[in-house]
Amino acid sequence: MQTNHQFSFQRLLLLGKQSFIINKKLIGISLAGFTGILFLLLLFFQFNANFQDWRNQNYLATFAFFFFGLGIIYTSLSFPAFRSKEKSMAYLMLPVSLTEKFVFELLNRIVVFIFLMPVFFWLVANIEGMVVHSFIPEFINYKFSYWDIFTEMDNQGKIDGWTKAIFVQGILFVFISAFTGACHFSKSPLLKTMFTISIIAAGYALFTYLLVKGLNLSAFHPANDRILFVDSKNSALATFAILSTMVNLCLLTIAWFGLKEKEV
Repeated sequence: MQTNHQFSFQRLLLLGKQSFIINKKLIGISLAGFTGILFLLLLFFQFNANFQDWRNQNYLATFAFFFFGLGIIYTSLSFPAFRSKEKSMAYLMLPVSLTEKFVFELLNRIVVFIFLMPVFFWLVANIEGMVVHSFIPEFINYKFSYWDIFTEMDNQGKIDGWTKAIFVQGILFVFISAFTGACHFSKSPLLKTMFTISIIAAGYALFTYLLVKGLNLSAFHPANDRILFVDSKNSALATFAILSTMVNLCLLTIAWFGLKEKEV
């Protein structure tokens, strides 16, 4: 069909509606299970902290564990139809363009998760805190707030503009790399993605080490402590932020062509 090669928001919405209808029971069970597990784990952690020693930072550490742990697993399950040949053929034959499939999975697996997961955790954590506080009045720090943590870090001058950009790109890299692996690998995408990234990182580390040793760069001291156009901490942060953005864009490009290859 010729129209299948053209992007349509209407078909994108229909694809989302169809996915929700098919998976609504699984979504409900998953949310209920996550709520129960998070409630019990928070209670366990607070009990080990004697309740009185529990702080907002403990909430944040628990959130980071769930955010990245669940996020990596959830994102690595993108395009679940590609796990088998039969489902792959049926999925690729859907009257939806390749771009719509790609955008839907990208929104569903990364964007929606990044925005909804913090809200859901905040709700569960504060409800759990109020319930525990009603039974244990000495549990004083039961309210969880993202704003208090980021305000404290901002007041201490730990985060500037480029640091925030690097922080955001670092979070996106974790999810985009898992998403790219799911587009490229059919079997065990998460394990293969982690192995591939480890090999690439080790290769770059070895190359850098050999380059420094071979050219004796450790004894090289440029004038005014300037390396190319990087002459200060701020310019170094800006360069790293731009490079990390380019890496994420390259990963999305690889994911797109990996999906396109499967369609061919």
